[in-house]
Order: sequence, then structure tokens, then C-alpha cells
Amino acid sequence: DEELNAKVDEMFQSMGEKPRVEVCRVGQKKPGGVTRPVKVTTASSTVADQLLLKSRKLCLLEKYKKVYVNPDRSPEEREQRRELVKEVKQLSEEDKEKRHFIRNGKVCSVPRSAT
Repeated sequence: DEELNAKVDEMFQSMGEKPRVEVCRVGQKKPGGVTRPVKVTTASSTVADQLLLKSRKLCLLEKYKKVYVNPDRSPEEREQRRELVKEVKQLSEEDKEKRHFIRNGKVCSVPRSAT
């Protein structure tokens, strides 16, 4: 789909990148206009890692505030990630004095003033 390719190219250009990628929607169309995820395939894992690092900049741009770029994960990795996210949410509700996040597969906490 040319329109999808153009949108993904524009997003990467806003990050200062212009990689060669293949894009396609995943999942089946559902009624109600629910947006399906986009699968982006790069030529090498080095390019993918670079794009993942720079993708944090997207939240600074109003147009891409709701765009999330995630690495490909196996079912086991997805389950581990789901458990970590659940733990971060629970800690965030219990201890609002600290900022909780996931780094290198572990839950980390820092005082809010250190952000």
C-alpha cells in the first residue's frame, strides 16, 4: 500500500532516518475502523536497533504522540514483558513518589525529582 509506505517514510524522516524498509499491516480488518499495527522489516538488525533507539523522539512530536515502536518479541518475551508492565503499574499506584520503568528486563525506580 503506497499510502502506508509514505506515512512510515515520513515518520522515519521526522526521526532523522531514511532506511529501506518493507511495511505491511498485521491482523485482520475489523469493523469500526480500528487501526491495525504496522509491521516494519529492515535490511539488518543494526538498522532496526538504531530505529528503536531513535523512536523515543516520536513522543516529542505532536503528530506521533500516540505512535509506539516496539521490537519483535517471541511469545515468551511478550509474556515476560506483560508481567513487567503489570508490576510497573502496580508499583506506580502504590508509590507515587518514585518513577517506575522497565530497563534491561527489570523494573527500576528512581525518585521523581531525578527525572
